[in-house]
This record gives sequence, C-alpha cells and structure tokens, in this order.
Amino acid sequence: MKRVFVLMPMMLPRISDRAAVQLLDILELLLTYVRHHYAPQIQRWHSRQRSVDPPAYRPSPSLFDDEPF
Repeated sequence: MKRVFVLMPMMLPRISDRAAVQLLDILELLLTYVRHHYAPQIQRWHSRQRSVDPPAYRPSPSLFDDEPF
C-alpha cells in the first residue's frame, strides 16, 4: 500500500529570537547527519530515478471529446 503524505499546517509557539536560531541550528545539524548517514542510499535512489525512462507524453482527453449523454 502506498503511503499518502498530507501537509498539515503547524501551530508553532512563539519563541525568542535566540531560541529560533538555536532551533534552526539543531535542525541543520540533524539534516547534515541524516544526509551523511544515508548518502549511499540517497545516491542509489537518485541514480535509479535518472535511469528510468520518463513516461510517454499522452495529452489528456478534451472535455468535449466524449459522447453526449
């Protein structure tokens, strides 16, 4: 079963300027660690995505192409 991702707006609390900068620093460090740890898998995935041929272009049917009822 394919997972569905839904973007939900977040109600973040107001924090001080210093806390906002510290939070951003922590998130950037976490992102750097995750990218480093999973780098081989990320590269493999990107390589496979580039090697897959894009689907053939098929124009969508016009609203006026179908039979009247």
